[in-house]
Amino acid sequence: MESFLKMQGLTWQRPKYKKPERFPFIPTETELDQLIATCGKQLGTFLQGLKDTGANPGELDQLRWIDVNKETKTINISPVKGHDPRILTVSAEFINRLETLRKRNSECIFNRLSLNSAIFLKRKQAAIKLANPRLKKISFITFRHWKGNMEYHRTKDIMYVKKILGHKYVQNTEVYINLESAIFQTPSDEFTTRVALNVKEACELIETGFEYVTGEYNDGGKIFRKRK
Repeated sequence: MESFLKMQGLTWQRPKYKKPERFPFIPTETELDQLIATCGKQLGTFLQGLKDTGANPGELDQLRWIDVNKETKTINISPVKGHDPRILTVSAEFINRLETLRKRNSECIFNRLSLNSAIFLKRKQAAIKLANPRLKKISFITFRHWKGNMEYHRTKDIMYVKKILGHKYVQNTEVYINLESAIFQTPSDEFTTRVALNVKEACELIETGFEYVTGEYNDGGKIFRKRK
């Protein structure tokens, strides 16, 4: 449109459009695992990799055999445009799944062109089989949103989540602050603290929902906390 008007010596007023903000769909971990379990070797392995790393689908699509370190259970992520390179830890499940795949002539492990069509069929079949229509809403990028949300919920460290997802700018990661709060209904950042002086007291605190915070002080106590 712009080029045509310029060729005709004409101008126009570009319309302004603001995309409405909407939280991405976040499934439960059980739903992701159910979908993975219903898929074949290639697609199931690809989805497991997305779940473990939160990588952009285009990044995992570029994964080569040489990028996988089975001993350290890490993979070297080559970034898509706008992301940073990173080395990420993966599960033993992902490594085991990789070992079942047949090596193709290409250096790359996956072929996303074939996986793109497979995901639509598999999630539909899974939704019918498990009587859960939410499974039909899961796409490749859903795994990335789930990972970002869960990592922020676990750590409350937005810079850590930024590093995991490979964002260059923290503004791109901050969506997970509001998303986590909305999903988990986090009331506040206020905590109740307790000090355990021995193993028995520490076990009792953990059993009642407290989490370990920091190391031993001069009086031998260890600090635990629980969100109010």
